[in-house]
Amino acid sequence: MPITATYQVKCDVCFDSLDGEYDTREDAEHARHANGWEDTDNRTACPAHNTSPAT
Repeated sequence: MPITATYQVKCDVCFDSLDGEYDTREDAEHARHANGWEDTDNRTACPAHNTSPAT
């Protein structure tokens, strides 16, 4: 049985996960940006912990 890597987007503060698993790191990065989970410190942060101003 082959081992297949999947990627998740998790908050660096509370470790909550963005819904979904992604086949590639690039897909996970795209979801992170598209859902606003990147803050001004280049961390992965859920909306509750995001320090970026709302757009």
